[in-house]
Amino acid sequence: MYHFNEGSLDLPESWIDQTINIVSSSGSLEPGLTITMTRDAIPWGMGFSEYVEDQIAQVTEALTDFTLLGRKPVTAGRSAAYEIECRWKAKSGPMHQIITTVQLSDNRALVLTASHPGEMTANQQTEVRRIISTLNLQQRRG
Repeated sequence: MYHFNEGSLDLPESWIDQTINIVSSSGSLEPGLTITMTRDAIPWGMGFSEYVEDQIAQVTEALTDFTLLGRKPVTAGRSAAYEIECRWKAKSGPMHQIITTVQLSDNRALVLTASHPGEMTANQQTEVRRIISTLNLQQRRG
């Protein structure tokens, strides 16, 4: 059984969750702080830290004026994770992101990307990290 906010579906056990969830601090269409949750399979034979480094290399090449501000191992949802802080230039202007990549038990990764146009304030960064610290992983259900 696959559960999501609005209900559930009886999917075959072999199906993989590839959903993208986006939550926003702004109730209107104005740009604000968003957190995007994506799921990814870690390629066969690749370790978790290698996967994170590969993802950094990919965004470094793909994003305009990408600047890595920091990276550090953290724990999220009682699982190994890496936090990446970066800036880059989107078509709409500068972006500031805190990206937390969490190692899941089934050789998959959960990527939580907090994004803010312009620059996040120190209080916003603290709140993003507090929100991420509340991650409670559940066993995969489908």
